[in-house]
Amino acid sequence: MAETTPIPFHEDLECELPDEVAVIDETIDRMMRLMEQSFEEHRHATSGTHAKTHGVVTGELRVLDGLPAELAQGLFERPAVYEVVVRYASEPGTLEPDTERRARGLALKVLNVPGSTLRDGWTSQDFLFNTWPVIPQGDAASFLNLIRNRDQGPSGGTTGTAARPLTAKDLLFDATPNIHPVAHTFYSQGAFRYGDYVAKFSVVPVAEQQIAAGESVVSDDDTPGVLKDWVREYYVAFSGRYELRVQLLTDLATMPIEDASVEWPQNVSPYRTVATVTLPVQHSFSNQRRVYAEDVMSWRPWYGLAAHRPLGSINRLRRRGYEKLGALRHQLNAVAEHNPTTLTEIPT
Repeated sequence: MAETTPIPFHEDLECELPDEVAVIDETIDRMMRLMEQSFEEHRHATSGTHAKTHGVVTGELRVLDGLPAELAQGLFERPAVYEVVVRYASEPGTLEPDTERRARGLALKVLNVPGSTLRDGWTSQDFLFNTWPVIPQGDAASFLNLIRNRDQGPSGGTTGTAARPLTAKDLLFDATPNIHPVAHTFYSQGAFRYGDYVAKFSVVPVAEQQIAAGESVVSDDDTPGVLKDWVREYYVAFSGRYELRVQLLTDLATMPIEDASVEWPQNVSPYRTVATVTLPVQHSFSNQRRVYAEDVMSWRPWYGLAAHRPLGSINRLRRRGYEKLGALRHQLNAVAEHNPTTLTEIPT
């Protein structure tokens, strides 16, 4: 029987890939080239992974009272209420019509969190979620192969290996149910430190109207921006509510840290609620709000508390990749990066 006691965090849980530095270097070089190509097409730089915004909303995160010790960790150590910003978006790093079946993303920025942070002077805790609980390319080397297939230019790194053909597993994100964005359950995919332990995160819609919105399915006849319209119409009429849940690492045999393509079995360790996220009625897609969220703000898993440090080679790739791609995005758009500390800084 699998162990049900949470495994304590220790540094030896991570194990670098052979040639990991070279793999990450080439991945970043190729992604920067793809971003520059997209810029030449649109004369505007977008995010390297979730280019298209469907809505930006604000609200609050409320940490539950009375959490057991193994869940009362890091940001969730004690009951508290925090302001949050949420962005709904789509993979990949290019702008595509919403009729395409792509993985959808939800970025959650929690403002003014207490504790030691991974970046000096940065006071938010960022969580990045996706509609799938796994990343088909479960480590940095596999992700590089995906980027090689997207970028047919010369190698930008030192590994010098040709791309292998993509498999059905590689194309999993293209099988995402194309439903209303507010109705998706979203997952962190990779593993993260959870104070004294290790966990994955998810956000689950619990408002009745959100769940019902899942009946709305995009058709081939819908407009290229239909998801933006749906999110806007929803938040004009209804509030959104999510439960933020964590899945603690309890069994290294079935719950690997270095392979994010493996879904951690919920019968071994179920997701457990630690907080709620409430998003009141509001306008989700003003031009000012969209531009601020896409061009000025940054949404990065490495912007947060040391108690929730990202783990695994996919997340180590994200650390350098988001830094380099974010800097290029702000440079091309001639916009200075800014991280809000209060919702009064978010345009309406």
